[in-house]
Amino acid sequence: MMLQALIAYAEREGLGDPDFETIGVRWLIALDSHGNLAGDPIPLVENPGEKKARPKRLVRPKSDPDFVSHGRSYFLCDSLERSTAFVEDNAKREKRRVNQAYFVGLLVEAAKSCPAESKRLMLLAAFLRDAAKLAGLHAKLFAAKAKTSNNATFSVDGHRLLESTDLKAWWRRKNQSQRDEQKPIEAVCLATGRLGPVCRTAGFIKLLGEDTKLISFNKECPAFESFGLSQAANAPVSTGAEESFRSALNSLIEKSRSQGLVFNNTVHLHWTRQPTPKDPFDLLAEPDEQAVATLIESVKTGRKPVGFDSNLYYALSLSTNGARIVVRDWLESTVPEVERNIASWFSDLTVIDQSDAMPRRGFSLWGLLATLVPRKDGNPDFSKLAPQAATELLHSALNGGALPQPILAAAIRRHQLDENKNNPARLALIKACLIRSPNRKDTDTMKDRLDPESKDRAYLCGQLFAVIGRLQLLALGKVGASIAERTYGGVATRPATTCGPLFTKLPAYLKKANTRFPGSGTNKQKELENLSVRIEELGGIPQTLSLEEQGRFALGYYCQLAQYRADRDEAKAAEAAAEVVEESI
Repeated sequence: MMLQALIAYAEREGLGDPDFETIGVRWLIALDSHGNLAGDPIPLVENPGEKKARPKRLVRPKSDPDFVSHGRSYFLCDSLERSTAFVEDNAKREKRRVNQAYFVGLLVEAAKSCPAESKRLMLLAAFLRDAAKLAGLHAKLFAAKAKTSNNATFSVDGHRLLESTDLKAWWRRKNQSQRDEQKPIEAVCLATGRLGPVCRTAGFIKLLGEDTKLISFNKECPAFESFGLSQAANAPVSTGAEESFRSALNSLIEKSRSQGLVFNNTVHLHWTRQPTPKDPFDLLAEPDEQAVATLIESVKTGRKPVGFDSNLYYALSLSTNGARIVVRDWLESTVPEVERNIASWFSDLTVIDQSDAMPRRGFSLWGLLATLVPRKDGNPDFSKLAPQAATELLHSALNGGALPQPILAAAIRRHQLDENKNNPARLALIKACLIRSPNRKDTDTMKDRLDPESKDRAYLCGQLFAVIGRLQLLALGKVGASIAERTYGGVATRPATTCGPLFTKLPAYLKKANTRFPGSGTNKQKELENLSVRIEELGGIPQTLSLEEQGRFALGYYCQLAQYRADRDEAKAAEAAAEVVEESI
């Protein structure tokens, strides 16, 4: 079904033309009527006005990248290094001159068959053969900070060669002639189920900056042949079908890259059978609190998205293994079902934000994954992310399934190691893991904010630890390393043995807090006593906490601190206490 879905997408978007493809082109090099440079190279931009410019999307004549990589080039539009021999590494110059000679050769060949374009093509060919004129062009490209890999196209006397109908027709005739010369292999296409000619070798798909293939076999060798079939004929796909799903993948990969949906060498693609006004997946990439709230409300009220009932939804995760594509995950659903699952996903993520005591749920996929890894040079170090983490997170959001334990383990470990215990995105992810856990019990606390009626020992222990931390702040002000910074990991895993030394300090903390802020110590003593009684009724402070109990401990700790921030008197006292620094007791 995956290939059929990709082929349908290609048909919908008008992709899969065997002779032409859409690519990003960064530069237009203009020549005048005498074959001289008409000025500086002109930058071509798809999104003028935006901070990060993208190359202009243009249609160019298509060639097999494998064919091009062996000393050849594309026609009319290619990289600066292949079309103009613009290179920074002198060792590559001679190699690229071979590519450029082929580029010029195609121009001359086309000029012989296209009289209307002959003069322009020959002027361009002469320019590209002139070392002095090329040197002048290279100087301008260096000044414009062009990259050798940037694609460029050409105009002569104001006429853009890529737009010439005569040259397009010539290219189609040339390609068809080459196809007619090949001896076809006939078989039943795996994608369409039709008997007919199938491709001998599959084309390249640009994935993670590498030329890769979805269908590939080693070179012709008896050891890799079945029933006398060689190369791609072992998995027969018609030329048209292969062209379609390859074009669809290249287009979807480009879209995924622009959305930032590439994590740890895995690319996440998504599309629908029919066009949609707005893809629900977009909220996972770039969530907006109001849009998320609207989605959740629409699902709760049973509003049907108009025209979506029969629209299929697809999601695909890809990585590479050498030159081969690895399919990490494949999901087929419907748009209404995905909408419901994404609404449920954001609902499960909802936590109280400690900064303003408001519920927050609009956490992006990128933001959630960033909480699982340490930071390097100020940015998340995604190289430390588990290989399947992004795929598993995405799959859970789209199909409403459970999150695997390694995700919860990574979140809790990072939470214990991080000095910042108040990261709402990480706590939201921990909460979602617990809600979707098959081990969840009715007594487990999963509310968005502090649960005053909780009967969950781990959650109550987290609350208790937060109260002790707040008492220390009231008593001592800011100290070098707070209780949370020094002992959080121990209390969250072995509360009974780790809390003992902390309890011995409480009388001094209570006295000091009452001295600095009259009545504050007494209030905290009541909170400690209340929590201690509730924990004792449930069996006392546990010796150890399981992984999921550590998650509920973190939620109790976080929600208690959020409650303090929401309380105006508590917030004022904490602010005043933080201004004074005293020696620890």
